[in-house]
Amino acid sequence: MLANKYKLITKLNQGSFGQVYKAENIRTGDPVAIKIEQKNVGNRSLKAEAKVYQYLSKLDGFPQLKWYGTTQTVTYLVTDLLDYSISDLVKKNGRIEIKTALLLGTQMIQRLQILHDHHLIHRDIKPENFMIDTATNKLFLIDFGFCKRFNYDGTHIEQGTIRSMIGTPNFVSINVHKGIEPSRRDDIESCLYIMIYMLFGGLIWDKEIDSKKMCLKKEQLTNIPQFMKDIIAKVRSLDFAESPDYGEIINIFETIII
Repeated sequence: MLANKYKLITKLNQGSFGQVYKAENIRTGDPVAIKIEQKNVGNRSLKAEAKVYQYLSKLDGFPQLKWYGTTQTVTYLVTDLLDYSISDLVKKNGRIEIKTALLLGTQMIQRLQILHDHHLIHRDIKPENFMIDTATNKLFLIDFGFCKRFNYDGTHIEQGTIRSMIGTPNFVSINVHKGIEPSRRDDIESCLYIMIYMLFGGLIWDKEIDSKKMCLKKEQLTNIPQFMKDIIAKVRSLDFAESPDYGEIINIFETIII
């Protein structure tokens, strides 16, 4: 029980910094998701993530922040409970039909465009962080623990290097593998890898441990549709501070759907 209000029911996810639970508001009976982190995990802060949720909560495709709080041992945030992730969908069904993958891909690009329009980059785009609400068939973007502002007073941050990888190796961009700080282009590239994941039911580099070998396989991109190769090549050609053409990508997806 948290805050004498939320009853934990079952663990949904376990990460290196904390856990996500399905829970219930005992006063209203409403189901919720609760992310919990121990207070002794270093610099990672749920407080910062709660601020991002609050900032985005009125926008389409982002969960509502219901509560943020602390106890003597943990910090926690409470959001809408959504049904399942793209990762769950692929694990259950394997390869996803191209029309379904493109419809989901369109929503992924739209969510990222909204996020980027609000001067934020996600930096951990992966199938687990896109959740589906079955009642509306709407996709929601979650988990802003690595989120970062990229634009201050109209000035884009400068390109820098990173000492360790930011994000999930299977889905980070070529640039991030090479130690370049993520920007908008890298969120989009990760999104396109999710498209490949859906279309093939997995990734050809999924079992690869060596980052350099994984990076090489991403560069080769064998056996994927030509339109995906073309989009990925264009996104990779963007400069660090350059904005992706979200509309062009969506138009390509919609043309193929028709």
